[in-house]
Amino acid sequence: MQQRRRLVTGVTATAGIAAAIVLGTAVAASAHISADATDTAANSYTTLTFSVPHGCDGSPTTALTFHVPEPVIEVTPTVNPNWTITKATEPYTSKSASADDENPEDAGTRVTSVTYTAATPLPADERDTFQLSLSLPDGKAGDLVEFPVTQTCEQGSTEWDQQQKAGEDEPEHPAPSVTLTSAITGADDDDDHAAEHASDEASGSAAPTGEATATPDNVARGLGIAGLVVGAVGIVSAVATARKRTR
Repeated sequence: MQQRRRLVTGVTATAGIAAAIVLGTAVAASAHISADATDTAANSYTTLTFSVPHGCDGSPTTALTFHVPEPVIEVTPTVNPNWTITKATEPYTSKSASADDENPEDAGTRVTSVTYTAATPLPADERDTFQLSLSLPDGKAGDLVEFPVTQTCEQGSTEWDQQQKAGEDEPEHPAPSVTLTSAITGADDDDDHAAEHASDEASGSAAPTGEATATPDNVARGLGIAGLVVGAVGIVSAVATARKRTR
């Protein structure tokens, strides 16, 4: 009996230690600034949602700067009521950029960072989210696209910029990242095919030229003729009835 109790106690202790390790790992991961993407395919448009779960060692957050990696050109930040937004840009040389661009003021520049500045500092024990809409760069499945973040607080700051290396433990302040998946190919062909199919259906459903169709004028004319016929029959019947009565 004592041996069985020792065995049960040992199993319980082992399970408790394992649960503590798993829980500790989950808590540590949730303490980092993370990024979730609506789409992860290379060369696709996506919206990144950055979650900021805490301040800097108990100090409220006053600003967050999201650094944009070089392959990304345009970024559209989502409005957050408690924060003002500023964007930093730099000259960018692109083979597609030219003086004939529809938006020449945007041609030849890229967004390097987006900064959210708090109207009221975010308490250290509260979280907030921030969204950036952008086009992911080209790459192969498994490539990591990192978006370093500078978290500025009333006291101190934290640089979330450490690179996560394969096969190594997660660093203390990892940069939020997105893991690319394979690019979607043939999207343009599918769109063209769908448009052509829709055009064929539209032309097939149209009435052929010269084929009789029911129009409001034809219907009205038919009803008028029918009314005259009914009226004539009524008159003849009335006359016949009157003659019978006179006899």
